[in-house]
Parts: sequence; structure tokens; C-alpha cells
Amino acid sequence: MDRWQAMRIFVQVVESGGFAPAAKVLHMSPPSVTRAVAKLEDLIGTRLLVRTTRSLKLTAAGEGYVADCRRILGEIAEAEANAAGSFTAPAGLLTVTAPALFGRIHVLPVILDFLDHYPAMQVKTIFVDRVTNLVDEGLDVAIRIASLPASGLVARRIGSVRQVLCGSPDYFARFGDPGSRRSLPVIGSSGARASSATPNGSSDATTISAFRSALVSSATPMTRSLPRLWRAGDCPGFSPTRWHPM
Repeated sequence: MDRWQAMRIFVQVVESGGFAPAAKVLHMSPPSVTRAVAKLEDLIGTRLLVRTTRSLKLTAAGEGYVADCRRILGEIAEAEANAAGSFTAPAGLLTVTAPALFGRIHVLPVILDFLDHYPAMQVKTIFVDRVTNLVDEGLDVAIRIASLPASGLVARRIGSVRQVLCGSPDYFARFGDPGSRRSLPVIGSSGARASSATPNGSSDATTISAFRSALVSSATPMTRSLPRLWRAGDCPGFSPTRWHPM
């Protein structure tokens, strides 16, 4: 029997007031409990208990030893619980990046709900329309709307999104219904042409994945200006408004 188990039996004997009651709590036989305490005394080299037919008392050494045993056993239990995560609640700073418009519409509400559930957490969001490097930029989670290349990062599919062609009534009145992305005409006097490509040359249905490695947020000016352009009838645009979580 190891020292930790012997200490646990000794503490239970003291708390139960006898060998037989302790054996019942520990699901052991009374002789096994008696032998365990006797071996512990032999190992220490001193008497811990004074036994009589009617009572059980701690010696002076036993009083100090049982207090130390309780402390040691408590620290062991706490260390094991901490390692298993039973005492840990999410705390600290989490940095999340996502495409600008998608982040503001779909990711931000989820983050706010997360902060309500875990008040010890802080989340910093970086909503930008560029590919960020998780390691170099110190990011914990990245939301990607693309077909992901092979990497050493861990990815999990969390949903899918379908792009929707959007345009103002004035635009369609002037240029007609293009029918498809590939038939979009040159837009007005700006000379710009709407892009008919989806990210990484993928189809309309695009996989969204998440990388894992008080709220601070960022957004690009261009993303904020797009809805104004659509309302003004200057150009059509593709908006990831149909979001299908897993």
C-alpha cells in the first residue's frame, strides 16, 4: 500500500472515530484498515493513535500529522482536478479574425453571447478582408470562407455560405437583369467591372472553417461603404447573406 493511500485511511479513521466505521466508509475490512494504520506508524517511527476498547485518541504527534495529511491530500485532489479542468473556467484574451462583413453580421453576435456566458473572458476581433497569419499575428481563431490548403493548423467545418447577387432597383432598371455573374456589364461611368469569381475559384457554395490556436473590433472602410453603393445603384455586389451553420 502506498503512502498516499495509508494517509487517506488514517485521516478517515480519525474522522470516523474508529477503525470499523472507517472501514465501512472506505469499503475495506476492519483488519485491513488496522494494518494500514499500523504500517504507517511503523514507517513514521511513532505512535499516531492511542487505542482502547472504547475510544480512539490522537497522540500529540498524531494531531500534527493528521493536519498535515489533510493539507497534503487536499493539495493532491486540487492538483488532479486542475489538470482535469474541473476547476477551470475560460478566462483571458481570445483574438478572433474573420472577413469584415461576415464577421460583423454573423461572428460578432456569437462573440457577444459568448462573453455573456463567460464574463472572465475578453475577445479582440480583427475583421479584415485579407488572409491573416495566425502564428505571426498572434491570432487564436480564424474564420475562413474558402477551400483550405493543407497546413499544420487544426480546422473544423462550422457551416456553409452561399453568395447572393445584390443590386439596387435603379441598377436593374438601367442595365437589366444580368442573369448570371458572368454576364455582368461594365458598371456606369466608373469603368469598373464586377468580379465573377468566387474565392479560390470555388463554386457558389463555400465552406466556412474555424481555426483554433471586453471586446475590441475592427472593420475596413470599404466594407462599410458597400451597402451605400448598392443603395445608390452604382454597382451590384455579392453578399454572403445565406449562412447555414452546422
